[in-house]
Amino acid sequence: MIEQEQNGTGARKRGANRGAIAMAAVLTLAVVAGASALIVRAQRTTDAAAATAAVKTERVVIAIEGMHCGGCASGIKAMLKRTPGVVSAEVSYEAGEANVEYDSANTSREKIVEAITSMGYKASVKA
Repeated sequence: MIEQEQNGTGARKRGANRGAIAMAAVLTLAVVAGASALIVRAQRTTDAAAATAAVKTERVVIAIEGMHCGGCASGIKAMLKRTPGVVSAEVSYEAGEANVEYDSANTSREKIVEAITSMGYKASVKA
């Protein structure tokens, strides 16, 4: 009887050990998969940074007439950010101008002015 009880306890211990080993294996796989994802993400970030560094950007200040409020400036800014070749844009209703950074290989000052003009504003490159 004592032997059966000891055998039963031993079987439970072996089952618990197997469960612990299985859990350790799953956690190890999760850590390895997570590390792999971080390495891939870091590589993509490095590639994107290298591509961005290779882009020759220029800045232009564009005078804008016809804005009536900050909402007009926000609309122009949103449109400029969607414009191919535009890297960044800040538009000020108070100053009546847009400061635009753009990739000169993909767009030009004239195209940026045309984009703003197509919204119904009068735009011109500031000297």
